[in-house]
Amino acid sequence: MFRSILYVGILGLVAVGCSSQKDDMKSSGFEAELVLIDSVMVDSFLELSLAAVDPADGRMIFKDRFLEHILLTEFNGSILDTLDLKGEAPNQVAFPVEFVFDKGKLIVRDLEAGMSLNFFNDEFMKIKVSPSIAQGFSYIEINPFWVTFSAFQSNGKSLFVGAEPNGMEPGLMTESWQKAEFYSEAKTGYVYDPELDSLWRFNAYPDTWEPKKNGLWKGYAFPFVKSLGRDHLIGVLPRIGSQFFLYRWENSKMVSVGETRLSHPDRNDQLEFDPKDDDFLYPNFSDLKSGGKYFFIQFHTEIPKSVRDEYRARIPNYRNNPEFNEAFKKYFKYKYILVNHLGESYPLRNLPIEGTVHHLDQNDVLYIKPKSEVEMDYNVFYRYQIKSID
Repeated sequence: MFRSILYVGILGLVAVGCSSQKDDMKSSGFEAELVLIDSVMVDSFLELSLAAVDPADGRMIFKDRFLEHILLTEFNGSILDTLDLKGEAPNQVAFPVEFVFDKGKLIVRDLEAGMSLNFFNDEFMKIKVSPSIAQGFSYIEINPFWVTFSAFQSNGKSLFVGAEPNGMEPGLMTESWQKAEFYSEAKTGYVYDPELDSLWRFNAYPDTWEPKKNGLWKGYAFPFVKSLGRDHLIGVLPRIGSQFFLYRWENSKMVSVGETRLSHPDRNDQLEFDPKDDDFLYPNFSDLKSGGKYFFIQFHTEIPKSVRDEYRARIPNYRNNPEFNEAFKKYFKYKYILVNHLGESYPLRNLPIEGTVHHLDQNDVLYIKPKSEVEMDYNVFYRYQIKSID
């Protein structure tokens, strides 16, 4: 068995209705638009990322990169408290990496201790811990902007859906399983019912996903899985290909209700992914966020193979070469696609400001932190409303 640890960063080097009838959906033909609402300033010299927004009252959780400081703020960014959540005490979490608010509770995913979900009440006292989601510890990705699980409602209660690569049987993370059959055996998706304390695992590689359907090995391509807050749709996004899949939770199982073909003017969907070559030669999908009516999909544009080959031929250890890194930044750009609750997709060519998307809340408001070349003693985030097109 091997252990793969991937730190995800800028270089990346290190129509659905209520019916269960399955439909194919296509691009809407329109581009997405964002409308500036306001900005939020957090008075802290720490470099913060926005981890969660409470849909009930707008409170927010911010974290620093080392998870040593976890701040609770008002909707306007005023600091209410510093939460002492990291540690080994009864009301702490060993490695609190992801946060979700649901009905007054804060749910924290631990990167250790089986990657369980930890439930805190409104006084931030731990009231429940889920069973271990991970069955092994072979593949770790750390991205400060990811939240890999989300809440949805079923029969009046909250369930939690997500994906975790280590949720599969550990024996599948071996070289002998680097073949198309992996996609039929690996159960990386899960649904957790805290009321029943039941954890249901599912295969997150849809049967109609083209590599699985055609028996082609395209790397692990671990899918993202998130749910919409209002329509309770569950979206599944494999990182390779151009397909996005939609499900509903019915009778305690995932029921397919359609898929859509994702397209973007800046995404070359004719490229073939070679799992034995560099990931940055292909426009991988790298994040899935979910709001009230919209999914927000991120991908990066590829580095031309000819450019990579040129540097590789003349520069030993070219990845660490400043000249190559400059060329990398020229081609490697994050781009975005929105998919609504009807399964219609809308490309977003560029963000309205240069920066990073930290969060999409249940009102379909994007929180974007602008890029800054200078160190500041505060953090600012701009709120942009997704303009309804449907």
